[in-house]
Amino acid sequence: MGRVNLIARIRTCPCWLHRIVVALLLLIVRPGCTAESDYYRLVTYPVPDELKLEVSGIAALPDGRMAVAIRKGEIWFIDGYLEKDPSRIRFHRFASGLHEPLGLSWHQGALYTVQRTELTRLRDLDADDIADEYWTVANQWGVSGNYHEYAYGPVFDPAGNAWVTLNCTIGDKVTPTDRWRGWSLKIQSDGTVQPISGGFRSPSGIGLNAAGDVFATDQQGNWFGTCALVHIQQGAFHGHADALKYSHLPGATIQIKDTLPQDLTVAQAAHRVPQYRLPAVWMPYRKMGMSSTDILCDTTEGKFGPFANQLFIGEFTMSMIVRVCLEKVHGQYQGACFRFREGFQSAVLRMGWAPDHSMMIGQSNRGWNSLGTRSYGLQRLVWTGKVPFEVKAMKAKHNGFELEFTQPVSTKDAAQLSSYQLSSYTYHYHATYGSDEIDTHSLQVKRARVSQDGLRVTLTVEGLREGYVHELKLAGVRSQDGRPLLHDLACYTLNRIP
Repeated sequence: MGRVNLIARIRTCPCWLHRIVVALLLLIVRPGCTAESDYYRLVTYPVPDELKLEVSGIAALPDGRMAVAIRKGEIWFIDGYLEKDPSRIRFHRFASGLHEPLGLSWHQGALYTVQRTELTRLRDLDADDIADEYWTVANQWGVSGNYHEYAYGPVFDPAGNAWVTLNCTIGDKVTPTDRWRGWSLKIQSDGTVQPISGGFRSPSGIGLNAAGDVFATDQQGNWFGTCALVHIQQGAFHGHADALKYSHLPGATIQIKDTLPQDLTVAQAAHRVPQYRLPAVWMPYRKMGMSSTDILCDTTEGKFGPFANQLFIGEFTMSMIVRVCLEKVHGQYQGACFRFREGFQSAVLRMGWAPDHSMMIGQSNRGWNSLGTRSYGLQRLVWTGKVPFEVKAMKAKHNGFELEFTQPVSTKDAAQLSSYQLSSYTYHYHATYGSDEIDTHSLQVKRARVSQDGLRVTLTVEGLREGYVHELKLAGVRSQDGRPLLHDLACYTLNRIP
């Protein structure tokens, strides 16, 4: 979102408190943001007044239509959304009576959604575009009525298993019917439920990377110093203590008998607690968002721009999308996050690919705070065909980092050490809500070596630290034709030094 658009929004906003919030955000918007729409333009769809389109799930249908779940318990089919005139969009209700579905997938001829109480398969048996069959696939977790007991998913892995994540029950005691709160579950086609990992707080997003591995996002809060992208692995503990209440249940993959240590860094806790696995990527607070949501892998093979196989992460409070590039070092995922696109009309809750390889963005702020002009809605993000000047990828080396760019850099500027500012920091591991950045060190870039084609720069750095975020500002880097980076901040989570 550009500064001009923000200023107009401040002037026209009827709420004085919202004006203050937007004005404060205006102070931290980077100059590069004004050009985002040159590369990725937004299409905004009108929604009938009677349809509260609080999109909580998106799935592409084989016939080219899109299906969207809405938070208040319905699924709608959408047609005409690819026409040049956004007002030609058409809505048709397919299903109703669901209990806050927070995900949607098309799999083997049916739609699947996770309600609070179950994984449900929905089928249209008589071809009238209305669901006739609501089939309970699995429901082996409890519901107490606490409003934080959200359930997310499903996504299907290459073997056909459905994956679900569950919120922990915030503020309530465990009831006899509670099961697997704060855990990830793998559900086979016959409904067999297998607990995989535990320790989530609010794992709002779940998705696959290009290799078929399952990831989830979690949001800043107790035991999570900031938002995180987590690789779901068998027996992994993700950090939140409430999940350990279910370690005694048959099938539990986590057994931590000792009291969790506190007042450590997350890096120290990973050494003290054997099953604790650090996130693949930490999202530094405000710099990369405040409440991470959905995960969408770029499977368009270059038809959505130069970021094939990377992940896009939705952001609730700041109504934007973050980009993540991952790599695996010594068997553990890690990588860098970058801002990608701002200026959405509401909280980015769910994302999905349209048949033309544009991105559908479903939005709802559930009445909570998010930047934007609306409380809910539907937009589409379209690549214009222009390639932005960006850091395409950032990879760890034994003595620094290798940067890959979408376009050749100016050798003169990229070779200047003053073009880079690098620091590292980590977070508290504790039951307190959130964490400041702690144990911050400034790191010196000793050398910047530019490749012959100008597409790569290798930085030699002293003082790399495992378990720390390494924040790199590239304010001095220019393209060969003199343009600054569209986004000049990269935050790399270094779990393992190669």
